[in-house]
Amino acid sequence: MAAPYRLREQLPPPKHPDDGLPTSETTSLSDHRVFLHHPGYPKNSSTLLILTALDPQKTENSYQIHYGLHHETARIACAIVANCHWDGFLSESNAPDATPLALAPDDLLLGRDYYFHVPARDGDASPYPTVPSFEHFAFPHNNLPPTWNAPELKLQSRPRDTIHTRDKSCRITASVLGNEVAHLIPQKEDAWFAANQMTMYAVRTEASPSNATNDTSNALLLRSDLHQAFDNRQLVLVPKWGAWAIHVLSGLPGEELAAVYHNVPPQALSGLAVEYLFARFAWTVLGQTTFVRAGVARRLVLVGEDGRSHASDVSGKECRDGFLPALARGKSRSQSRSQSRSQSRSHSPKKRTRNELVQDEWGDLSDSTDGDIVDSDWGTRGRARKRLSHASNSVSVSSSAASSFGSWRDALKDDDIREAPSEDKNRPPKMAISTVTTTPAITATTTTTKTARATE
Repeated sequence: MAAPYRLREQLPPPKHPDDGLPTSETTSLSDHRVFLHHPGYPKNSSTLLILTALDPQKTENSYQIHYGLHHETARIACAIVANCHWDGFLSESNAPDATPLALAPDDLLLGRDYYFHVPARDGDASPYPTVPSFEHFAFPHNNLPPTWNAPELKLQSRPRDTIHTRDKSCRITASVLGNEVAHLIPQKEDAWFAANQMTMYAVRTEASPSNATNDTSNALLLRSDLHQAFDNRQLVLVPKWGAWAIHVLSGLPGEELAAVYHNVPPQALSGLAVEYLFARFAWTVLGQTTFVRAGVARRLVLVGEDGRSHASDVSGKECRDGFLPALARGKSRSQSRSQSRSQSRSHSPKKRTRNELVQDEWGDLSDSTDGDIVDSDWGTRGRARKRLSHASNSVSVSSSAASSFGSWRDALKDDDIREAPSEDKNRPPKMAISTVTTTPAITATTTTTKTARATE
């Protein structure tokens, strides 16, 4: 007689096969923070970035574990804020004649305070200018950092594949459930994408400016909870030790996001543009910089009406009023303006049945900051699709993360398309500034796109 069927055991909490990172002796986030400073300002107003140290290292003749930060990741993050000065270096001193750290790119920063220096030009004693936000970031065409150009990082081209055909599963977990298409350069940055001529790296170069980011080389499959963490700037893909790796930017070593995913190689990547991966890193870094929030006068790199970058002196009030609202909310100015206009309208969209929504929905159910709209082949046909809001069981990726949620469906059609309503693509607002130097950075003028209301 067959034995009666019994319930299986409950699943344990997620963990990496290596049992995760060593547990920290402290539960204080402040003990895992690394402060990266600008040497040209007083220390109390000099913080460029605050990054989290999650890499464990045992000291000699001691069982105590110290946590460090990957040197090259920190250095390139600072260089992005410093307007792509790859010759910049980190030092423990803020003196003008400071010497670089005697560390290799893949070594760890074990201290808590470092200064990012940019070699000064002859006769220029003023602080080097910084980029206040992604809107003012000029992409460094043909000038990526050397560590991002290593031959072993090159990705195989897959121009004919759709994203689902190419990736098949989440590129972090290998899961086939609850996956969503995640943009590298978010859709809300279409204006930046056009102004910086990023289409040159796309597979579908004929795309219209209003959906130029919808390209297979600018997207990958991620499970819904990790897609949300990705869009919350909690993790990013960077080169480490000659390979692509997941770098976690928040939380403690014992928390799930870091313990399971930090320093883990992704699943095999193909069909992505390295330039888009780098732009995503810049988008993540510039969304976390606190430098313009202090209300202190700064030298900033701003995009002018001619589409070029200019180093300008900006007062503390202008820094606070001009950049704090957008940075604090994590929204682009064009998105904020678009939302303001939509809130002023009293028109209600025509309601549709659940069956109609299920037919149109393709699987991206997150309210992420990316605002990604999933699309199997990035076609231009079809009408605007509505989102669903079905909550599902999900994994909390960190104590500070918003709740992850998402649903999935069986038997989805490969040609289903969802498109985002077009947004206002205006330039950054003008500011009352006095131009000091001019640095050519973007040779293309901004492409202006007309706003079209999505039809139901």
